[in-house]
Amino acid sequence: MSAESPQSAATRVALEPFFLHREQVMGILGSQRIFDHRQRSTDDWSTPHSLATALGEALPQLGIRELQNAIHADGVQLGQVVGIEQEFDFRRAKERDCPGDMPIDFTARLNTDAETTIRGTFNAARLAADSSAGNVTGRKHAYIIGTVTARDRTMVHLRPVFVGIRSYVEDDESALFGISSPRRVYPSEVDQFRHINFAEPCTSSDLQKLEQTPEEVVKNSIAVLLGEPYVPKDWGGERSDLYTSTMFVRGVQVSTAWLFKGPGSRGPMTVRTLGSRGDQIVRLFSEPADVLVLQHYREITTAVISMMEAHAHDSRRPRRFMILDGADTARILRG
Repeated sequence: MSAESPQSAATRVALEPFFLHREQVMGILGSQRIFDHRQRSTDDWSTPHSLATALGEALPQLGIRELQNAIHADGVQLGQVVGIEQEFDFRRAKERDCPGDMPIDFTARLNTDAETTIRGTFNAARLAADSSAGNVTGRKHAYIIGTVTARDRTMVHLRPVFVGIRSYVEDDESALFGISSPRRVYPSEVDQFRHINFAEPCTSSDLQKLEQTPEEVVKNSIAVLLGEPYVPKDWGGERSDLYTSTMFVRGVQVSTAWLFKGPGSRGPMTVRTLGSRGDQIVRLFSEPADVLVLQHYREITTAVISMMEAHAHDSRRPRRFMILDGADTARILRG
């Protein structure tokens, strides 16, 4: 099959705004001369929701990077527009109110690097609707597009352009009913693994047996289950350890690129296990595959999962990902 399936190619971004800075969003869209296939004019951007729709449609063309990816790759620059999706702590800062400005502060530890803090402020007077206030109070999951206004070794300050929900939809009906296409694929969704009981506990003897199994054996065993006859030998310049288009996810054929981390990687997998800046994940996502798979013999930390998620959510080319930790790997090999 082709490197990118029709299902993957149809994925698009839908945005639901809690906060939207109209002038700044129109500036982003206007400066890039972004219009959809109906050649819609700016007169159609009369409400925050219609403007958010236009912004979502334009995101793949705007080149807005995920903040996590930019930080771990080559850093972020002052004035750069970035996006970030994770949990934030929102607080209405009434003590700083002044005419026309009702500040809401947000802060969070970066989900791929706990040493980095994200901060920013936006004006509650620009909330998309009265009901939006409850969505930016306390600890909430949100997608923020903003301009980097300050940066040091442990802090990034953003001036938000958009705060809200980002969804990935496959068709107009999904967009209408708010049905988001999940970016993460779980092993139990793979048709070739349907005989595996992933709910069954993984014993210490299973994990010990896995520890004694060479990476090449694990790779070849999974390739056999997937029905992939061509298994390359490892070499230093590869972007992935296995590439195949034989995997089926809930009845749909997909192309996959796999990164296997063998028993030589001691302890839980961290971002630094994958290169000083997680560059093995960057290389994995450079493969022309629908689903990117990361396998390890032991625990995979949430920071690594968040980095895989950030790459999968890249609006320029959204993809899906799968995680196989030691327990799931042992279950698959046990059969």
